[in-house]
Amino acid sequence: MRRAGERAGWLMERLMERDGRKALRGARAPAWIQWGVVVFACALPATAEATCEAVAPWDRLPRSAAELVGVEPLMLAVGAVAAPAVLAPSGADHELRVLAQGRLGGRYDLEPVSLLAPYVLTGGLVVGFGATALLDICEAQKPQAAMLQAVFLTAGTVALLKVGTGRGWPNGGADPHAADRLEHPEWATHFRPWREGLAAWPSGHTAVMVAAAAALRGSTPELGWARWLGYPLAAGVAAGMWLGDHHWASDILSGALLGEAIGGAVGRSFEGSPTESALHFVPQAGGAALVYWTSW
Repeated sequence: MRRAGERAGWLMERLMERDGRKALRGARAPAWIQWGVVVFACALPATAEATCEAVAPWDRLPRSAAELVGVEPLMLAVGAVAAPAVLAPSGADHELRVLAQGRLGGRYDLEPVSLLAPYVLTGGLVVGFGATALLDICEAQKPQAAMLQAVFLTAGTVALLKVGTGRGWPNGGADPHAADRLEHPEWATHFRPWREGLAAWPSGHTAVMVAAAAALRGSTPELGWARWLGYPLAAGVAAGMWLGDHHWASDILSGALLGEAIGGAVGRSFEGSPTESALHFVPQAGGAALVYWTSW
């Protein structure tokens, strides 16, 4: 705790000094900034000051691209494509929609929080990164830079997929409050590539939230369990998309898998350690097994 206090004091000194001069001599930072710095400093490792390297969201793009063609991201991408290919024609997408709307208390536009969350997150990251860059607090820049890169790469990828696949929305353009809105299983198989604009597949809200969570997890192993805190928030947004009748279940599943693929790759590129994963064929009696392993 004493070392955490020393780090907090060091960060507060950075707020009050620039280039060795007292730029804010005689002034005090607002209390909320002081407490925020102290809380963040307590989560940093004791050696953060000596190993800090300032980074920006546009840094390490080649390394992120290299990570994206690894085994794990490619497997996640395959799963994302397989989700609607299996769930839509089988009728499972429709049945899961009926379950959410008929038995689990869902309804169209159930709540606004899950719709606003990705925009609030992105805006907060932009403001947060700008503030830490201005104040030269490079320890806080790395996770925010990784999350911003993951968010924008994911949003761009999702936009292309939405336009390219042209999947119809759960209500098919009809009245979302109509009595027969759950009686059209054919709507789940409605795809019009390049003719529907920003269509339903995959869920951008889910993809962006999972990408940010994965980038935070991958870029900050020093935070321990706290680096997983983004996933419950992403799960809440995914649930809101499903229960609020904004997306088919396969849209949400695909968005989560794509977000994990892109966000995880970006997080690893900012963390700097090589990916520890492998895919092996293991001979067995009467055949062979395909074994995949990875480290988190």
